[in-house]
Amino acid sequence: MSTTQMDRIEVRPFGPFGAEIAGADLSRPLSSEAEQTIRAAWVEHGILLFRGGDNDDDAQMRLSRVFGEMEASATADMNDPTNRFMMTLAYDPDDTAPKFAQHYNVDGTDRAGWLGWHWDQAFMPTIVRGAVLRMTHPARTMGRTGFADAISAWQRLSPAMQARIANLEVVYLFNPDFASGQFGFPSDIRPLPRVHQGGGGSGFDFPPVVHPLVIEQVETGRKVLKLSPMHARYILGMDRAESDALLAELAGMLCDPEHAHFHEWQPNDMMVWDNWRMVHMAEGVPLDCRRSARRTTIAGDYEVGRYLDPALDRDRQVKRLVD
Repeated sequence: MSTTQMDRIEVRPFGPFGAEIAGADLSRPLSSEAEQTIRAAWVEHGILLFRGGDNDDDAQMRLSRVFGEMEASATADMNDPTNRFMMTLAYDPDDTAPKFAQHYNVDGTDRAGWLGWHWDQAFMPTIVRGAVLRMTHPARTMGRTGFADAISAWQRLSPAMQARIANLEVVYLFNPDFASGQFGFPSDIRPLPRVHQGGGGSGFDFPPVVHPLVIEQVETGRKVLKLSPMHARYILGMDRAESDALLAELAGMLCDPEHAHFHEWQPNDMMVWDNWRMVHMAEGVPLDCRRSARRTTIAGDYEVGRYLDPALDRDRQVKRLVD
């Protein structure tokens, strides 16, 4: 039997965007036809779900390679000791030395692992292509991951707004404090007192960067509202009050829950997202609730980001951070 026998791939769209892929046997190499079908579905739908309780590290690595080369996380202590491309993202209420110690109260609930809407690496000039997240131990309550599509967000804008923002650029700056003025975040979010020291992103060299507010999807030419609410600071060259109002309006529209997908995880679900198109968020879990996931990152560079300081080389070597 060939290890690349033909898979019968079925693409099942769900919600306002996204699709579940059925028929892909990830216990062995996929056929070239199956890989082409999966990549085409990714371009079309933005996020892909692969269900299967028997999905494991090998299946996740095999799936990740369908979309390109992988990138190792810079946070080496979170990577598998035998596989630098496989990162563990976990919260355990009994852990006395957690990797990330800052928790938040959001909508009246104390949460671990809450992340607001963003695309990965917005605070760097080079942007990773995507990621695969596999939920090895779903939370018993909460723990959803939200996704919002920046192509459909652009399409929902009025022609006047599209014309207004078409050539604008946004300045981003790394900010680990999620309660200090991010656009599109809950107004009632507040940090909880730190019980453990550590985390917080200290020691990283992330000077301000600039990204266009609108890009085109490489494969189709469709416009993308390229805004990452988490680390956006202001629109380059615009009055600050006007900039704040515009970014707040766009973030609210992009991250409107009515147009988002919130994934309810099952054991070993794998979700692949296009980081050049999608923004995502993590709902977090109650502080007494365990959750564990494995992540791989797909390398890439969309080549239009730059440092605000023109003297800095966009390709200079810096320590990356998975956000």
